[in-house]
Amino acid sequence: MIEDEMEMEAPRTAEPQEPPQFTLEKGTKIIKNGYMNFEVTKLEQAKSKVDTLLNNIDGYYENEQYNSYGNRISYSLQLRIPNAQFDSIIYVIEYNVGEMKSKNITAKDVTEEYVDLNIRLENNLAYLTQYKEILRQAKSVKDILEVQEKIRKIEEEINSRKGRLKYLDDKVKYSTLNLELTELITNTISYRQSFGRRLVNAFNNGVQGFLSFIVGLVNLWPFVIIVLLLFLGRRPIVNRLRRRRSKAE
Repeated sequence: MIEDEMEMEAPRTAEPQEPPQFTLEKGTKIIKNGYMNFEVTKLEQAKSKVDTLLNNIDGYYENEQYNSYGNRISYSLQLRIPNAQFDSIIYVIEYNVGEMKSKNITAKDVTEEYVDLNIRLENNLAYLTQYKEILRQAKSVKDILEVQEKIRKIEEEINSRKGRLKYLDDKVKYSTLNLELTELITNTISYRQSFGRRLVNAFNNGVQGFLSFIVGLVNLWPFVIIVLLLFLGRRPIVNRLRRRRSKAE
């Protein structure tokens, strides 16, 4: 049966020797990440300094974003920096870009995970070779299907571990720095107007005031009519009073 053949083909129970290429000392696989926030006086000039730094060390931008909102313009930059130059670049940026508002640098030792993944990958590859040999010798359909399923699972584990190792290698080789550069824009507004402009404004204000007066009179038309009637009816009343006084005398 398959189980018997697998036991015969399985590695000996003696403790395996660790491959020489994976005997890494602690601290040799470090992932560094950082965040820095700066307020600058000239945004494009500060961005140009960062561009030059990256070019000199063979770094690159993983992400670059320009923002403009209110009285602020800014760059949000994600830098990938060769691990060996990370600390020196942090120092140069800190003292040459602008006024630093915040800073956070982290370092993670992934040596143990890296070694463990490599060992497991080597074991997967060894078992894959054994199962392929068993598959070659299998005769029944049932045995063939069982071995093929085990090979499929081992290959999935191999691909997963290779992908994780590739990810760790990239993060170790190039450190990541998230950089924020912000410039505050101040607009100078002059409130002193020229004489000609003041005359024009005064004329416009006068026209608007006259029109407002006319509109106000129109709104008061019932009271205007009453006043006119009182004024026109006043003369006959006065004349009657004078006649009565004349007769009385």
